[in-house]
Amino acid sequence: MKTLCKIFSYLLHPYLVPLYIVATMLFGATNYTMLPVRLKLYLMWVFTLYALILPLITTVAVRRFGHKKLKAWFHGRRRRILPLMVGAICYTLCAITLLKAPSLMIFRKLAIAGMLCELFCLFVLPMWRVSLHLTAMGAAVALLIVLNVAGALSLFWAMLIAIMLTGFLASARLYIGRNNGLQILVGFAGGFAIGVISYLYL
Repeated sequence: MKTLCKIFSYLLHPYLVPLYIVATMLFGATNYTMLPVRLKLYLMWVFTLYALILPLITTVAVRRFGHKKLKAWFHGRRRRILPLMVGAICYTLCAITLLKAPSLMIFRKLAIAGMLCELFCLFVLPMWRVSLHLTAMGAAVALLIVLNVAGALSLFWAMLIAIMLTGFLASARLYIGRNNGLQILVGFAGGFAIGVISYLYL
């Protein structure tokens, strides 16, 4: 059971959640399914590059080849600081990349939400620890709820699945002892609030 919970946590890692949302919007029952295939692949590449590849490469490179003083930042609570800073920068670059395409505004908002989630966790980190996994899921659920309530896209089933997956993920994180209940609750609430603000007002 513990192994399954760990696998589930990896599958819903904060690096991967944005890619699932983008893929759902591009290939699910939404208006964006009408976009040219080349544009869909471009959007998937942009988010894969900025949300997954660059943060992952940077983190691995520092851990493997970085100076001893830099590697020291990967011990204890401080180990999250550099990945969060890199993530915030990458999401900012992603939003800038999509800035010149007004028709893709929702994807830019997704990148902005990702950047704000990274900054939220970075801001809270010196005082306390929140669940990064649930922060990412909170923002994802917020996007799907806002789009369904607004009637912009037909993502009802995706919304229900995301809510259920969030519950399973929270249970998995509790079971393997990576987070406590308050860390999960604050992480999800923070991500959800950031998601709503990003999608409605930014």
